[in-house]
Amino acid sequence: MRHEPWPKTALLVAIIVGVAVVAAQALAHWFYGLVSLLVLTASLVRYFFPTHYALDAEGVECTLLGFVRRYAWTRFRRVDAHRDGVFLGPLPRPSRLDSFRGVFLRFHQNREEVVYFV
Repeated sequence: MRHEPWPKTALLVAIIVGVAVVAAQALAHWFYGLVSLLVLTASLVRYFFPTHYALDAEGVECTLLGFVRRYAWTRFRRVDAHRDGVFLGPLPRPSRLDSFRGVFLRFHQNREEVVYFV
């Protein structure tokens, strides 16, 4: 989990559990509550679990829950620096598809190092 304030995380967990309970009650079966709980948790997996990044001369390696994805630097055509990270995009201009195709490298007290390396 990222370094988010505890009340924000607790509220998010309460909302997820609440939606699961409402789904189970509204559809009259516990299975639908479980499905909604799993889908909502899976959609927020990057919030609840840490993602580790490794940068080297060949590209970026992202590790989340034991799954490793490797991206070559040649894949990226755009770099956008933000307050809390750097976005690496495969398209030369911003697009609606950026969140599905790009990689967002979050800073962890290493902003200068990451920006310099990228």
